[in-house]
Amino acid sequence: MVRKSKRLNVVQSRAQYANGDFANSEQSRSSRELLETHELEDNEDHLTERDDNLDNMTGDGKAVDKRGAHSLPAVWNMPDGARIVVKCNNLGQPIGDEGGVLGKFLGTIARLGGYCPLDKKDWRNVKKDGGADTILQCVQTKFLYPAKCDKWILKTIGRDWRKFKAGLKKEFFNAKKKRKALYKLCPEYVDNDQWRELVNYWKSKEGRAVSEKNKISRASVKTSHTASTKSYARWAEDLRQDDPEKKQPHRAKVYLATHRKKDEERNKHVADLADLEKLIHNEPELAQSDHGKVAWKGDALHTILGEEKTGQVHGMGLLPVPNQVYGRLPRYLKNINMTTTNGSSHAGESDVMEEIAKLKRRIEEQDQRIEEQDQIIEGFRNQDEVCGLIKIAMLILFLTLT
Repeated sequence: MVRKSKRLNVVQSRAQYANGDFANSEQSRSSRELLETHELEDNEDHLTERDDNLDNMTGDGKAVDKRGAHSLPAVWNMPDGARIVVKCNNLGQPIGDEGGVLGKFLGTIARLGGYCPLDKKDWRNVKKDGGADTILQCVQTKFLYPAKCDKWILKTIGRDWRKFKAGLKKEFFNAKKKRKALYKLCPEYVDNDQWRELVNYWKSKEGRAVSEKNKISRASVKTSHTASTKSYARWAEDLRQDDPEKKQPHRAKVYLATHRKKDEERNKHVADLADLEKLIHNEPELAQSDHGKVAWKGDALHTILGEEKTGQVHGMGLLPVPNQVYGRLPRYLKNINMTTTNGSSHAGESDVMEEIAKLKRRIEEQDQRIEEQDQIIEGFRNQDEVCGLIKIAMLILFLTLT
């Protein structure tokens, strides 16, 4: 099957980041930073991410089909100064075909030991001592994107870095083998010293404990991403473009689009999918985005899937956090059950909470200003008292001398 080629927006630019107007404009040619526009063919030979073929590992280390870690040669080999322009949504997630290429490119960086060493136990250690800045500088040589996309980029590479390590362990590691035998299985595309440290960690007591913990955590996952390499953000943007009113789709609609199979018989056996479709049919207001909100506590997806893990939001992909999506609830209102007059939840509830929080912050700021003014006035009073004491001392001294 021949894949349809895609035209990507590639520019020559000296800017570090794309400003908001440039990144989200349909007519990017109007940008002052844009010097020259090119077109890059997105075809299967050049822009399809090529995973290292680890499937031929026999288990005893005999025959392994090893490939280099580099892929996406059309991106890596672009002329100096040429950069792919990536648009982002309001949450800082890349969208469009260019966003898809960026995601694949980040996967190649995650597998390069020079940028993402495998001997680090934690992704946070990789980002320390300028590691994050070095990674972002590499990405910026090939892509022009808004600054708010930095967090998504680092989070994506961190996820792919962990996946890469997990893939290596699955294909090459055998707990029954001795370290020396495992050292010899180092793939050609992995630094030998990093591989030895990685094997030592897998064999250690700490490494085994973490592995068991991760297995338990993985077993508790209710749903998985079934949209191939296409992110939720890109799916949502495509659905928005298909909508006559260009409205942002509710996350439940995106969830259905990414989990529904072509085979209707298979869909009947997916409990969450069937329950979600039934709920939306009976209560369509739980999956509407008329008020500009695409997610809230008690909406259709939240009702079906339940509470999220700490710091995560169902059906929104990487980066968004509950406070960002649902709105921050002030501490003094956390134990108060707020509903509309008819007792139902409302999509704008979090907006009201945010407005209340803003008013509280303004009051606190005003109180702080009043306190500072009182301190200034008190300082003047203290100065007056000091001056009075000086005058009395001088008078006593004068009377003594006379």
